[in-house]
Order: sequence, then C-alpha cells, then structure tokens
Amino acid sequence: MHSRCTRRRFLAGAGALAAGTALPVGRLWAADEPTRPRSRVVVARDEALAGGKLDEHRELLEKLLNAAMQKLTGAADAATAWRQLFKPSERIGIKVNTLGLSAQPPVADAIVAGLRLAGVPAEKIVIWDRFDTELEKAGFKLNKSASGVQCRGTDTKRGGNGYQEKIESSGQIGSCFSKIVAEEIDALISVPVLKDHNLAGVTLGMKNFYGAIHNPNKYHDGNCDPYIVDVVAHRFIAKKWRLTVCDGIRGQCQGGPGAKPGFQWPFAGLLLGTDFVATDAVGADILEKQRKEKGLKSLAEDGRPPKHIATACARGFGEADLAKIERLEV
Repeated sequence: MHSRCTRRRFLAGAGALAAGTALPVGRLWAADEPTRPRSRVVVARDEALAGGKLDEHRELLEKLLNAAMQKLTGAADAATAWRQLFKPSERIGIKVNTLGLSAQPPVADAIVAGLRLAGVPAEKIVIWDRFDTELEKAGFKLNKSASGVQCRGTDTKRGGNGYQEKIESSGQIGSCFSKIVAEEIDALISVPVLKDHNLAGVTLGMKNFYGAIHNPNKYHDGNCDPYIVDVVAHRFIAKKWRLTVCDGIRGQCQGGPGAKPGFQWPFAGLLLGTDFVATDAVGADILEKQRKEKGLKSLAEDGRPPKHIATACARGFGEADLAKIERLEV
C-alpha cells in the first residue's frame, strides 16, 4: 500500500529540515532508546469479545489492551508499558468517536485503567468528543465535575462557545479548535472505530480529529484530502498525539460513518500504534480485505480511496507502506 511514499517522505523531510523545523512524527520509544522501530502496529484479538455485551468482558478487554501495550513497547509489564508513553504530571485527552457507529465506553474505560497504572490521576484524564448528546447516545456517562475522570463534549449547544475564538490556519484549513484539545491537555489518545467513510474511504485515527474543529463540513471535497492531514498537522494535535487505540470489537466495511448493521462484522479486537499513519494504513487494509470477502468493490473502485493516508506519509508523519510496517499479533 502506498509504496511510493518513501521518496515523498524524504523530500518532505528535506524541505522541513531546510526550513529549520522538525517533523512532528509519532513517538513510541523513550529518548534513551532512539534506535528501535517506530512504525509498529499491534492487532490484538480475542474471539470471546464477539459474544454477548462488551460490558460483560471488561476484565478480558483490559488484559487484552495491556498485553497489546506490552507488545507495542516491548515492556516487561503493563505499568511500564503505559509509563513509556504517559507521565503522571500530564493531562491526557481521550478523543473518542461517537458519530454513527461509535467507540464503546468499555474500550475507553480500559484505556483509563491503563493510564491509572502509569500513575496518571483520574482528575487529569478527560474523555471527549464534539457534543454531550452524542456521547450520551453512545453510552458514555458525562462528568463535568473536578472529581474523577471527566467526560464531556466540546459544545453541546453547537454555538461555538466550546471552541477557541481565534481561527487557526493549517495547510488549506481555517478552523477554530476545541478548547479541550487546544488549552486543556498535554497528550492525546485517538479512539476511532474500525469503519469506512462514504467520502474519505475510512474514518480511523486521523479522521477522528474532524471532531476537534468547529467546521468539518467545509472539508469533505476530494475524499477529504488533504484536509484530514491539515487538521492533524496542527500543533494542537500532531505534537500531542501519543497513541491510537482503534475500537475494532465490531467493524463496518460499508455504509459508514453511520451505523449500518448489515455491513458490520465481529472483528473482536483492537488496533494499537504510536505511528498514527501506520495504524490507519493497517486499519484500511483490514477494511479492504473484509470488503473483498463480502464481494464489495475496493474503496478506490468505489470512488473513495483513503488518499489522506498517503498524504500523511508524504508529509513525514508516519509510514503508509504495509511492507514497511511491523505488524504484530496478540
């Protein structure tokens, strides 16, 4: 997939270096381990997650997520794995996707449990998306108090008061960003769903951050490319983004981003990565294989190739070539 992006990445990197700026790539390893591979994606599955309600499998889900974190980081135990990416002093934002087929609360709760293992206080964690109404519809319990893990939307009234007043420019987008991501947090975890998108092809870790700007409706031309990458390239996101945990307990290969039960299947797993481009590339590959199994056209043949993944690779944000991504199974 996207085998030509290596040269583009080199050219993008050379341009950034010439301008005296650093490329905002994802971080997996601590500063004293600079030689280890960054483009690693863990696919963690357990068929037990396909049966019953996910609430019934919370303990299993936590164990699976922790095992995936250990595989991702190479750490000897779960607490050490989480501490490689997050510090107790940091404020952590968990950006869930609650539009259409939603990320599930037990997945976010398992992430919170991992952060707590790393020593992050509950009061420094916020689960968020665009609107309170969407969060509640997806089963999340709102908490806007100063006690415990917060859970809230940017702006339930849709009037703009949850967004910064200043318009920020990044590439071809001009948007007001959520005050949550702009002012309140130090590190980001993206929690998308393993699903397709009727225009962008897929809506995974990167597309999830359309929920961080006030005017995503303006940026859907051309398969949402390059706009998705322009959004995540902004300093409010790229420099804070530490981890993607894609909710693949149930995937959807057609009809997204809305929920279309007829095209859903029990993937029964999670995708984890600190290279957000690589994680999206693997997710897109899984969706393409499911489409083929169901006799559907490829996303490109359907007129909606996920071009933004290659664009992100070309700009140096990560790896999109599946042959160069270290894919591990749990």
